[in-house]
Amino acid sequence: MTRYTVDGVAMARYLVDRLPPAADEVFRRAEEGIDVIEAPTVAVSETIWTAVNKAEIASIEIDTTPNAVLRGLVNDGPVQIASADEQDLAVYGSLIDHHTLHDALLIANHRVRGTEAIITKDEEFGAESTVWR
Repeated sequence: MTRYTVDGVAMARYLVDRLPPAADEVFRRAEEGIDVIEAPTVAVSETIWTAVNKAEIASIEIDTTPNAVLRGLVNDGPVQIASADEQDLAVYGSLIDHHTLHDALLIANHRVRGTEAIITKDEEFGAESTVWR
Protein backbone atom coordinates (compact mmCIF):
# COMPACT_ATOMS: atom_id res chain seq x y z
CA MET A 1 0.00 0.00 0.00
CA THR A 2 1.44 3.34 -1.10
CA ARG A 3 0.40 6.58 0.58
CA TYR A 4 0.16 9.94 -1.19
CA THR A 5 -0.55 13.52 -0.17
CA VAL A 6 -2.93 15.50 -2.39
CA ASP A 7 -3.39 19.22 -2.95
CA GLY A 8 -6.60 21.20 -3.44
CA VAL A 9 -6.34 21.56 -7.21
CA ALA A 10 -6.00 17.81 -7.70
CA MET A 11 -9.00 17.13 -5.46
CA ALA A 12 -11.08 19.73 -7.32
CA ARG A 13 -10.18 18.15 -10.65
CA TYR A 14 -11.01 14.71 -9.22
CA LEU A 15 -14.51 15.97 -8.44
CA VAL A 16 -15.09 16.84 -12.11
CA ASP A 17 -13.20 13.81 -13.47
CA ARG A 18 -10.50 15.90 -15.13
CA LEU A 19 -7.23 14.48 -13.84
CA PRO A 20 -4.32 13.58 -16.10
CA PRO A 21 -3.62 9.83 -16.42
CA ALA A 22 -0.94 9.42 -13.71
CA ALA A 23 -2.93 11.31 -11.06
CA ASP A 24 -6.15 9.60 -12.13
CA GLU A 25 -4.47 6.21 -11.66
CA VAL A 26 -3.51 7.06 -8.07
CA PHE A 27 -7.10 8.09 -7.31
CA ARG A 28 -8.42 4.91 -8.97
CA ARG A 29 -6.12 2.76 -6.84
CA ALA A 30 -7.24 4.64 -3.71
CA GLU A 31 -10.90 4.13 -4.64
CA GLU A 32 -10.17 0.40 -4.83
CA GLY A 33 -8.42 0.44 -1.44
CA ILE A 34 -5.04 -0.43 -2.94
CA ASP A 35 -3.37 2.89 -2.07
CA VAL A 36 -4.14 5.74 0.32
CA ILE A 37 -4.58 9.42 -0.47
CA GLU A 38 -4.16 11.83 2.45
CA ALA A 39 -4.97 15.53 2.51
CA PRO A 40 -4.24 18.07 5.20
CA THR A 41 -7.29 19.94 6.45
CA VAL A 42 -6.15 23.12 4.70
CA ALA A 43 -6.16 21.37 1.30
CA VAL A 44 -9.65 19.91 1.83
CA SER A 45 -10.85 23.36 2.94
CA GLU A 46 -9.33 24.93 -0.17
CA THR A 47 -11.11 22.39 -2.38
CA ILE A 48 -14.45 23.05 -0.69
CA TRP A 49 -13.97 26.82 -1.16
CA THR A 50 -13.00 26.40 -4.81
CA ALA A 51 -15.88 24.08 -5.67
CA VAL A 52 -18.48 26.26 -3.97
CA ASN A 53 -17.21 29.68 -5.06
CA LYS A 54 -15.96 29.11 -8.61
CA ALA A 55 -18.30 28.67 -11.55
CA GLU A 56 -15.98 26.16 -13.23
CA ILE A 57 -13.26 23.65 -12.47
CA ALA A 58 -11.11 22.59 -15.46
CA SER A 59 -13.69 24.17 -17.81
CA ILE A 60 -16.52 22.11 -16.27
CA GLU A 61 -19.44 24.08 -14.83
CA ILE A 62 -20.14 23.22 -11.21
CA ASP A 63 -22.89 23.95 -8.74
CA THR A 64 -22.38 22.24 -5.40
CA THR A 65 -22.46 22.62 -1.64
CA PRO A 66 -19.71 22.28 0.97
CA ASN A 67 -21.27 19.08 2.30
CA ALA A 68 -21.49 17.56 -1.19
CA VAL A 69 -17.79 18.28 -1.76
CA LEU A 70 -16.85 16.77 1.59
CA ARG A 71 -18.95 13.68 0.82
CA GLY A 72 -17.42 13.32 -2.64
CA LEU A 73 -13.87 13.53 -1.35
CA VAL A 74 -13.87 12.07 2.15
CA ASN A 75 -17.11 10.40 3.24
CA ASP A 76 -17.78 8.56 -0.04
CA GLY A 77 -14.46 9.29 -1.74
CA PRO A 78 -10.87 8.09 -1.51
CA VAL A 79 -9.37 10.95 0.53
CA GLN A 80 -8.41 10.64 4.19
CA ILE A 81 -7.94 13.81 6.23
CA ALA A 82 -4.46 14.12 7.74
CA SER A 83 -4.83 16.84 10.34
CA ALA A 84 -1.78 18.93 11.16
CA ASP A 85 -0.06 18.33 14.49
CA GLU A 86 2.86 19.94 16.32
CA GLN A 87 5.42 18.16 14.16
CA ASP A 88 3.72 19.41 10.97
CA LEU A 89 3.79 22.95 12.36
CA ALA A 90 7.49 22.70 13.23
CA VAL A 91 8.33 21.59 9.67
CA TYR A 92 5.92 24.22 8.31
CA GLY A 93 7.89 26.87 10.20
CA SER A 94 11.04 25.89 8.32
CA LEU A 95 9.24 26.28 4.96
CA ILE A 96 7.39 29.60 5.28
CA ASP A 97 10.24 31.67 3.85
CA HIS A 98 10.11 29.66 0.62
CA HIS A 99 6.43 28.75 0.09
CA THR A 100 2.91 30.11 0.45
CA LEU A 101 1.00 29.24 3.61
CA HIS A 102 -0.99 26.47 1.86
CA ASP A 103 2.00 24.99 0.05
CA ALA A 104 4.16 24.98 3.19
CA LEU A 105 1.44 23.17 5.17
CA LEU A 106 0.99 20.61 2.40
CA ILE A 107 4.72 19.94 2.09
CA ALA A 108 5.06 19.67 5.88
CA ASN A 109 2.18 17.18 5.99
CA HIS A 110 3.81 15.13 3.22
CA ARG A 111 7.23 15.13 4.86
CA VAL A 112 6.02 14.35 8.39
CA ARG A 113 3.87 11.44 7.22
CA GLY A 114 6.48 10.16 4.79
CA THR A 115 4.08 9.83 1.88
CA GLU A 116 5.42 8.67 -1.49
CA ALA A 117 4.60 11.85 -3.41
CA ILE A 118 2.31 14.86 -3.63
CA ILE A 119 -0.46 14.69 -6.23
CA THR A 120 -0.22 18.18 -7.72
CA LYS A 121 0.38 20.10 -10.92
CA ASP A 122 2.00 22.93 -8.93
CA GLU A 123 5.58 23.43 -10.05
CA GLU A 124 6.41 25.08 -6.70
CA PHE A 125 6.71 21.55 -5.29
CA GLY A 126 9.71 20.85 -7.53
CA ALA A 127 11.95 19.68 -4.67
CA GLU A 128 9.32 17.11 -3.62
CA SER A 129 8.33 13.95 -5.44
CA THR A 130 5.08 14.65 -7.32
CA VAL A 131 2.51 12.84 -9.46
CA TRP A 132 0.51 14.60 -12.17
CA ARG A 133 1.07 13.87 -15.89
